[in-house]
Amino acid sequence: MIMKKLITHLVAALLMVTCVAPLVADDDTPSIIPPGYTVQTIPNPPGVEFGVAGLDVAADGDVYASTRYGDVWRLHDGKWSLFADGLQESTGLMVDRKTGEIFVTQKPELTQLIDTDHDGVADVYKAISNAWGFTGNYHEFCFGPVRDSHGNFYGTLNLAHGSGEKVLGSVMSIDSPYRGTCFKVTPDGTFSVFAWGMRSPCGLTINHENDEIFYTDNQGDWNASSTLQHVVEGRFHGHPCSLKYHPDFVSRDLNKIPISEYDKLRTPPAIWIPHAIIANSPGNPIIDTTAGKFGPFAGQFFVGDQTRANVFRCWLEKVDGFYQGCVINFIDHTQCGIVRCAFAPDGSLWLGQTSRGWGTVGKKPYGVQRIVYDGKTTPFEMHHVELTKTGFDVVFTQPVAKEAVKPEAFAVEHWHYEYHPAYGCDRLDLTKVTPTSATLSDDGKTVHITLPELLENKVYHIHPNIPAADGSKMTSPDAYYTLNHLK
Repeated sequence: MIMKKLITHLVAALLMVTCVAPLVADDDTPSIIPPGYTVQTIPNPPGVEFGVAGLDVAADGDVYASTRYGDVWRLHDGKWSLFADGLQESTGLMVDRKTGEIFVTQKPELTQLIDTDHDGVADVYKAISNAWGFTGNYHEFCFGPVRDSHGNFYGTLNLAHGSGEKVLGSVMSIDSPYRGTCFKVTPDGTFSVFAWGMRSPCGLTINHENDEIFYTDNQGDWNASSTLQHVVEGRFHGHPCSLKYHPDFVSRDLNKIPISEYDKLRTPPAIWIPHAIIANSPGNPIIDTTAGKFGPFAGQFFVGDQTRANVFRCWLEKVDGFYQGCVINFIDHTQCGIVRCAFAPDGSLWLGQTSRGWGTVGKKPYGVQRIVYDGKTTPFEMHHVELTKTGFDVVFTQPVAKEAVKPEAFAVEHWHYEYHPAYGCDRLDLTKVTPTSATLSDDGKTVHITLPELLENKVYHIHPNIPAADGSKMTSPDAYYTLNHLK
């Protein structure tokens, strides 16, 4: 354990500036927000550059937020106080709700913050692992952590930018070990690489029912668009730079390996997130485990985007042993770009926000907001889109108007992306498809649309022009389904 120097502890105690933080409605009403939901703004600690890059909520409802400037703040009884400082751009924070332990990821280290004397200030910074390399490159972020049922930690390591070894002209690079990977750290501190091939894996989550890990990656070189990915031990997710430290590639020149070989090795994303349509720079996904406290979308992933300052939903199904599914926008836009999302015990969704100079459509440079559900309204939205053998089931949250159920009420198109080292990719071979039939289920909530044919490795855009039985219209009438495997 590393005890903080006395002077640092005294400074931290003096900086316990608090402010009353009432939950108030945001002055900038989102342009898209489903009925029943409200965005509330939490006042920042006064005089603090509050660029939040890590955020979580404890079992008692206290909120902890780490900033890119190296501080950790605690919101307790409506007041912010400084909990820790001196960190190196902490871009991830986790509160273990079973034990109350607090962990942060810094660029060079996974650290536990401990308040031994219970005075509201961490006085022990315990290094859990610093086994990965760090050259000082500004882009070498460390994200996470999450923790599985056995006590193992997982995090993701960003690639560097502008220096180091590149592959086939890629923008990103690697100079220090293990960048571009998902790592695992056991309870005894043993470090290992869990998965490879990541570019800018800005956040991850874990499904505690079965310890499945998911992360988002940002569009760029080798990433045609942003994605949601399912992490399985040993998988390669597409960016070759990290393979420099893979045991099967250490003796190979990565620049002499053809793209086709990398393509065969990689696991396609579970969901393609259309660039500049749904997201540009997604943060961590978080699973709605609130059992209805946050509305009718239990079990879905909610993700915030840093550039577009929006929140979107992802729904997954397993086909041929692999996850795939759809993405639908949810709320657009918030006060600032969203890097972190976390559900609180009361069912509200907290948002950690920063512009960090990257730019965002939000009007403010940083802050914290939360989304609250009223507990009674069922907004009329597409709940999800599910693949069938002949087309798709479009599932709604409310019964639809029966007279509107016609094939021509559903606009459908598909496209694919190219896997290449260039930065991003346009939607290729964009093709419109006319459904041949549309059939309504007995409960009035599911419309099955039949298509002339279904194609693998395509993104399907489905736009229903259909109201609810009571005349309501959807706030987000577009779903994007990633079809990797046919049923």
